[in-house]
Amino acid sequence: MPCLAQVALLAGPAMQLRHLEVFHAIMLTGTITAAAKLLNISQPAATRLLLRAEDQLGYKLFDRVRGRLLPTREGQVLHAESERIISGLDNLRKLSRNLGAATSGHLRIAAAPALCVDLIPLAITRFRQKHADVSFEVESRQYADLLRVVLNHEVDLGVGFDIQSHPGLDIQTLAPAQFYGIFPKSMGTQLPAAVKIEWFRKHPFIGLRSDDPLGAAFSAAVKLSGVDLQPIVEVKTNQIALALVSRGAGVAIVDQYTAASLNPDLVVARPLSPRIDFTVQTLRAKHQPASVLARKFSATLALTEKTISGVLGPTDKTYRA
Repeated sequence: MPCLAQVALLAGPAMQLRHLEVFHAIMLTGTITAAAKLLNISQPAATRLLLRAEDQLGYKLFDRVRGRLLPTREGQVLHAESERIISGLDNLRKLSRNLGAATSGHLRIAAAPALCVDLIPLAITRFRQKHADVSFEVESRQYADLLRVVLNHEVDLGVGFDIQSHPGLDIQTLAPAQFYGIFPKSMGTQLPAAVKIEWFRKHPFIGLRSDDPLGAAFSAAVKLSGVDLQPIVEVKTNQIALALVSRGAGVAIVDQYTAASLNPDLVVARPLSPRIDFTVQTLRAKHQPASVLARKFSATLALTEKTISGVLGPTDKTYRA
């Protein structure tokens, strides 16, 4: 698409953008009066702009025939190029408005698997209720992969747990969070309001591997408690632990977002005593400025997180979207 400089060369160095807009409006409408109305200016102002353009160019753009303006040969040649420029300017104006209002666009999100079950889907649903023209691409990523895709600018926003400080990352805390115990439904009547870590030693325990920050945070807290938990099954993700518990394979300790997604007909959840905390964080490449769209989605994400974190408590409650 030609740029304004190219149109200027075509039309002569004196043709201005406002002249071009009046010229284009007359080509569309056929009269000065209709062109002025289209541009929301007075008819005398439109006439002056056209005369000034023709005077500066040194040739006529229109012939006056029976009350209408018919383009000259020069006007026809100019119109073929100017139409593309005006269309491009309209698209540019729409794009600039949409960027500021975050009404359209595309967001690429990568998040920890546990956050892709409820938090991210619910946040996207809420966001699109107000921004229906925004599309999303969502990836579930383990810790190392999450860092990689953010650092490589493959996504606009990452969301994870207990992200360690990194020189290439801008890390923001989204919310504090905690671990919950999850148990087969049949055990519900045996459970206290809050469960101590040592209680899990009496039952088949399904453990989370400690090779990412979330697993490491849990392992460190258990070690401080002095309790030796020997898992019968060790899993990579909390969702696998939840699936095993729902089938009666044992008990587990998972993040609150996984606990919030449980099926209440199969699984019950309880907070831990004392509680074990971690943080949920957003991350992006440090030298990649956050778009208006990404900032607004992050705000929706924070509000959605409060909805989820507020539904699990001392009693058996489950999250409903």
